Amino acid sequence: MRDIRVAKPYARALYEAAVEQNALESIIADIEKMQALIEQSEELKQFISSPLLSPQIKSDTFQQLFSDGMHPLTLNFFKLLAQKQRERYLVAIMDVFSEIVDEAAGRIVAKVTTAVAITQDQEQRLVQQLSAYSGKQVRLETETDERIQGGFIVQLGDTVFDASVATQLQRLKRQLAKG
Repeated sequence: MRDIRVAKPYARALYEAAVEQNALESIIADIEKMQALIEQSEELKQFISSPLLSPQIKSDTFQQLFSDGMHPLTLNFFKLLAQKQRERYLVAIMDVFSEIVDEAAGRIVAKVTTAVAITQDQEQRLVQQLSAYSGKQVRLETETDERIQGGFIVQLGDTVFDASVATQLQRLKRQLAKG
């Protein structure tokens, strides 16, 4: 919860600065690149979250690592986070930034969890149905989780559609226990 409260003003400020400087596409690409790097690199995660490194070391490291490949606004933003000791919220800030971008573009993210990977055709049909339901363009984020045993769970904004076998079995178990 605290992460989101800290992340929102920083994400909003980055978005507004990107729009103001007419650099939104570059900033989006930089954020997506950084999200992928953090996901792939345990060392980068540890560097970002380490309380032992000084803000100056982190800021200098961001400068050295990303000065050639990122828009100056993105680089300055990362350095600012380091100087204000807010870099540990970077993942949350980038997630909120992506949500702001999607909202501004009239998109909504649907997080779909299935027991087995779904086909591209199934993804397309799901996007069509969820777009019709929400009235917005839907972007899917898919995940597999064998624990749901079958079916699917879709989170679309604040709405959750749980058609998983595991949940249905739990409901049946409760009904049988009641008599």
